[in-house]
Amino acid sequence: MPQQQTKLIQAMGMPFTVIAIDADTAAFQLATQQIEAFLQQVDRDFSPFKSDSLVSRFQRDELLLTDWTPEFQTVYGLAARAQTATGGAFNPYFRGVWDPTGVTKGWSIQEAYNRYLTPLLQRGATAVALNGAGDMQMGVAAGSDWHWGVGIEDPQSSQRLLYRYELQNAAVATSGFSKRGDHIKITDATHSLVQATILASTLIEADVWATAALAMGRVAFTRAYHGQALLVDAQQRLITLGGEAVA
Repeated sequence: MPQQQTKLIQAMGMPFTVIAIDADTAAFQLATQQIEAFLQQVDRDFSPFKSDSLVSRFQRDELLLTDWTPEFQTVYGLAARAQTATGGAFNPYFRGVWDPTGVTKGWSIQEAYNRYLTPLLQRGATAVALNGAGDMQMGVAAGSDWHWGVGIEDPQSSQRLLYRYELQNAAVATSGFSKRGDHIKITDATHSLVQATILASTLIEADVWATAALAMGRVAFTRAYHGQALLVDAQQRLITLGGEAVA
């Protein structure tokens, strides 16, 4: 029987769940401690609600270039590239000031996964995953037949699943108005989508395009994005986009 270890971490105002299959216990515990410390540091640096965060200081034009940490430079660049890639649908200035919240969570999960969980796969673990409020980066050891089962909730009822994926090395992000729609600036006048799930190899891509899909609406999004997606429109119809298969 596979041995599963799970650790719940509260950070950045949301729950994060670390999961490992057949990992060394001591190595898993160290990894979860490192992940928690990293996420807490991300919160201190990138929260727009903390007056002394790097983001708040940048918004007040108080952050000197010498104060830009490597992580701040990375997130700033990611937000700019996301805005360009989505034709402005993903907009870090949607509140009127620079706010990278829409990319910070995806980046932080992906970064923590790469730094602290992928080494477990190299030390004998069968599979690892990091879930942040429903957005996940997951992987399995080379040659493993393990699959992660990922269910996508119905936006009208959290007790019902719309779809289920069996994945190995992939990222999944879902954006919708049922839980947290205040971070999305709508450019689609018809409000044609109410939920968007993106499957990709990295959570940064998945998170950015899940947000952009709701802003753009079905027609513009399906023209712009060529990956895998599961969309729910205003009439509660389920729309699947193919793209390349994610293992």
